[in-house]
Amino acid sequence: MRILVTGSQGFIGKNLCLSLNEQDKFTVIFFGRQDSIQLLEDSINESDVIIHLAGENRPSDESEFDNVNVGLTENICNILR
Repeated sequence: MRILVTGSQGFIGKNLCLSLNEQDKFTVIFFGRQDSIQLLEDSINESDVIIHLAGENRPSDESEFDNVNVGLTENICNILR
């Protein structure tokens, strides 16, 4: 089973990916803040499961909160449609 983990570099994401990688039945696909929307689309198309953990909780600018927490989630939903 191929599992896409958004926020794979965050505290929860890193630990989840480590745990999943220890099991032979899973292939983890990583998606981080620096990755492109094209990579997100390609990764979603390759995935059996998406675990969406990406989020901004202490933005230096209010727009970062919307871009990450709302914008990325909207992009995921649009790609899935």
